Amino acid sequence: MIAYLDTSAVVPILIAEPSSDTCRRVWRDADRLVSSRLTVVEAGAALAMAQRQGRITADEERGAWANFLRIWPDVDVVELTVDLALTAASLAASMALRGYDAVHCAAATQLQDRDLLAVAGDGRLLDAWRALGVAVVDTRPLV
Repeated sequence: MIAYLDTSAVVPILIAEPSSDTCRRVWRDADRLVSSRLTVVEAGAALAMAQRQGRITADEERGAWANFLRIWPDVDVVELTVDLALTAASLAASMALRGYDAVHCAAATQLQDRDLLAVAGDGRLLDAWRALGVAVVDTRPLV
């Protein structure tokens, strides 16, 4: 299985969140891990926000970031090329996605592999992938 991980599937690997077990299981079970280069920026921002909100301590943030830097080399990175950016811009408009989500959507769909699972916790991104025929793992906790 190839797992494309949006940032919402990476951060729970680093800090305790309701979706941590699911995200860690996907990470462990995947034959190949893929994500966009933008995940670096988003993960750093998400960890900093978690610390600002008091969900984790400053020491936990530093530890989580160090862990991210340790595991990131296990991920095959999709770079933001001109073609990918144009595809993402089109998807942002047609699928009502935010900018970074549109990049993740485009990056995963360009892989075009039947063993691909796109993993995220954002409903709109998951809906876009489904509409484009991509199998998904929804990391949001059941309510």
